[in-house]
Amino acid sequence: MSDRFRRLAVGIAMPLMLVVSSAQAAEPVTPAPAKPTDAEGWRTLAQRDLDALRAALRDHTPIPFDTENPAYARWLQEGHAQAVARIPEVRDEAGYYYTLAAYANGFHDPHISVTTTGALPSARWPGFIASARGDQAVVSWRDPADPEALAPGTTIERCDGEALPTLAERLVFPFTLNADLPPDRRRAISRLFMDRGNPFAPPPSRCVVRDASGSREITLRWREVGTPATDYWAAYADAGIGPRTAPGLSEPAPGVFWIGIPTFASGKETSPKLQALIDAVAARGEEMRGAKAIVIDTRGNNGGNSSWAHHLSIAIFTQPVIDAADALLAKRRVGVDWRGSAGNVAFWQRWAKEQREELSMTQRIGIRMVAGKLEAASKRQPPLWRQGEGVTDPSGGFTKRRPRDGASPFPARVYFLSNGSCISSCLNFADSVLMVPGVRLIGAQTSGDGPYMEVRPEVLPSGLAELTLPQKVYRGMARGTLEYYVPDIAYDGAWDDASVRAWTLALIAREE
Repeated sequence: MSDRFRRLAVGIAMPLMLVVSSAQAAEPVTPAPAKPTDAEGWRTLAQRDLDALRAALRDHTPIPFDTENPAYARWLQEGHAQAVARIPEVRDEAGYYYTLAAYANGFHDPHISVTTTGALPSARWPGFIASARGDQAVVSWRDPADPEALAPGTTIERCDGEALPTLAERLVFPFTLNADLPPDRRRAISRLFMDRGNPFAPPPSRCVVRDASGSREITLRWREVGTPATDYWAAYADAGIGPRTAPGLSEPAPGVFWIGIPTFASGKETSPKLQALIDAVAARGEEMRGAKAIVIDTRGNNGGNSSWAHHLSIAIFTQPVIDAADALLAKRRVGVDWRGSAGNVAFWQRWAKEQREELSMTQRIGIRMVAGKLEAASKRQPPLWRQGEGVTDPSGGFTKRRPRDGASPFPARVYFLSNGSCISSCLNFADSVLMVPGVRLIGAQTSGDGPYMEVRPEVLPSGLAELTLPQKVYRGMARGTLEYYVPDIAYDGAWDDASVRAWTLALIAREE
């Protein structure tokens, strides 16, 4: 990637978290859309929104013209046909939603998804929450009011005659998460024991479990989580990949500086906090770099505005160190194919107005340039604008090129803490930070990106669901499709905040 192209991308790259949050914030308050009152009404609605979903991906993304990633164009048609085949089984809102979700999730791209604008049926559970431990699951929390529920520490060996990973392939991954990503495989085990009324994937009914008394088969007693459910959802998050980190700079032990970065998303609430974090890190940067350790905590970070990530990396490491770490990226020949459409042009024009106070002059000029190029592209065939190099390097392999030797640029040991959520602009941040000699990735694998990015929302005709669609596709990605970073020091304990922090601080103490 040329330095000019990388800096432009940093200036205007606004992936999932930012685009969705800013666009939603600008929407006027409108009455909730009317819902059907019978099964036939839900089937009609499912068909209409499904067709609109396919049309939006066809008309506003590069998919129909992307010969380098032909699986997307195939699924655009084949996935729609499979979804249509499900419609006769739709009876209610859950059936409507999971019909759409299976179609969107079938692209296996983190930047294509469907969310409801309302609420799905209340969650149901069998009185316990399970956490992945290899190919099995261990009960991590149970209903405190139900002494007959499986006790914490009980191992769940299989359910309905199948190993849990096999069961997840059938009941979870067609509708949510991605089996190609290790963090999602962990989360899928917990998801098996939470039911949201999906008619195409009824929850397991009988499981073989093992505790100190031996193995036995049990019938699961499904019931609603109940209200309030705060404790349940906190325990459910801990069982999967854990909660978001707390934002800000702290010093939990003498000489140990902890930088919590739960998001890079721009917005009225997040932008001031991110700027304050960058200012705090910059103010104490020299002190931190000469101290015992720096922990860069990205738990819960799903990306946002790459500009925040870039400025924070400089505050932590200094400009010369980041420039040296970015050298491999700067030499790459990279391009992007943007899809020109009236909807995409309107999005950028609206977004620039809404974010005017937050954007620099350079960013505003860049956004106007993007809107103009997309408008011109929309009037030709194929309706694409190539930004960057015409001939690009082969994709993939960047995560394997991390420096394995060489002296750290300063005394402090640096740990990049991941729980598996790091994606999009957070992965761009990792691309710089993990190329600094001496920095170690701890915790879990990061997530991985697909080639499609720069998303915006599209409300479907019913008003009951919203599609997140990408406007561009990368050529010559340094990281290949769904390529992720593997930790240097892996963590396999409970993912609640207290446990993760205790493990990290103990690790730092051992390495003194």
